Amino acid sequence: MKAIQNWFCTPLGCSLVEAECRLLSQRLACFYARHVLQVGAFGRGQRPALFRGARQWVLDEWPGGPVDIAASPVELPLHNETMDIVVLIHQLEFSDYPHQILREAERVLSPEGRMLVLGFNPFSLWGLRSLFASRRVGPPWTGRYRSQARIEDWMTLLGLEIERKERLHLSPPLSNNGLFGRLRRRGEVGPSCLRWVGGIHLTIGQKRVGGRIPAQPVRRPRLEVIPGALGQPSSRSRLNGTC
Repeated sequence: MKAIQNWFCTPLGCSLVEAECRLLSQRLACFYARHVLQVGAFGRGQRPALFRGARQWVLDEWPGGPVDIAASPVELPLHNETMDIVVLIHQLEFSDYPHQILREAERVLSPEGRMLVLGFNPFSLWGLRSLFASRRVGPPWTGRYRSQARIEDWMTLLGLEIERKERLHLSPPLSNNGLFGRLRRRGEVGPSCLRWVGGIHLTIGQKRVGGRIPAQPVRRPRLEVIPGALGQPSSRSRLNGTC
């Protein structure tokens, strides 16, 4: 991940980070959360804005970087069901254990919490460039891009209910800084009808937990009359007409 963190500091990478932080800030503003975990750090330590009063931790394998927890996303050093929101920043494309990363994120997610997964869209100009990129080029073009449908299937298997799916960043993945700057200033990012071919996709799922079976009320044991256990009435009682 160190290579992609360096790429985040390039002009094209900075544009991507700005677009992703802006979108995440808009979506996170709709959710109430006290504890938010961001798995994956941006190159310059940018963070999306959160709900007022929320506590945020950034976790990544980046000792000395702009992170709060230096650890592997494959084995999160957190207790079960402690995070209201977990955000995965391009973690599934550059790991040999994408399923384990998702399982760990689901493990630390609290009931009714939400998971936000950012990834590169293979069915876009970004995916096309990745398809023909040389291995020597490095991230992000050497990652294994996952389709949004695949991400949705994986999240559904973990018991997450898909709430929202989005695409963003229609600008082409140009390495020419001058041309990229001109296109960015002119806003030539394509019409909204082509939003589905955006280079980045965001998938949001909620961890639904079914209702538990309520505990049965404690009942007092009934007294059981055992035949022959009660004494026979005395002769005096019989004479008095009582029993």
